[in-house]
Formats: sequence, C-alpha cells, structure tokens
Amino acid sequence: MTQASPASGPTSGPDHRQYPRSSVLMAGRLLCDGQWSSCQVVNISAGGARLTTQGACAPGQELILELAACGRYPGVAVWARGGEVGLKFTCEAAEQAELAEALVGLATYG
Repeated sequence: MTQASPASGPTSGPDHRQYPRSSVLMAGRLLCDGQWSSCQVVNISAGGARLTTQGACAPGQELILELAACGRYPGVAVWARGGEVGLKFTCEAAEQAELAEALVGLATYG
C-alpha cells in the first residue's frame, strides 16, 4: 500500500502521482489571472510542482511559472489552499522533464 507523505499535498490518502517528486526551494514568479506574484517551488516533478505564493489562484486557472534560471512554463492549477498551489504543467513532456531535471540540479548543486 502506498501512502502520501505529509508534504505531498493538501489531502491525505494514497499517492497516485505519475512522476516522482523532488524537494527543492527555488524562488520564482507566478502569473495567475493576469497578475504576477512571487512564489517558491517546494517540490517538482516532470508533471508539475507544488508552490507557495501570496497570489490568489483557484483550481482550473491557467498559470505561468517563471524561474530566472530556467524560463517560463505554462500550467493549470489543480488545487489551491492556504497560499499553496498544485501546478500541473501543460507544456510538452520533453520540456517538463527538462524543467524538472534543471530544478533538481540547481537545488542540489547550485
């Protein structure tokens, strides 16, 4: 039986993610509803990311995650609660994997 880790998201129960997550702490910006706000990437995979932000986002909203070291990546909010957002990337699979690899490398090696 697979269980979700405490840092996996806002709900408890089985973890059904397609891609493994890596913990990172990276500052960025998030475009949500036409407004840029600062954000921090908490964890990331080839399919999405968990972010903290002071901006207000709702599930289903289209977002753009901007990271100075990596570029801009489109996505959609899957969940949002208490200043946290679950982002699912909507870019091509190769671009998703490249982003996840770059972020993990930056978090690990600087």
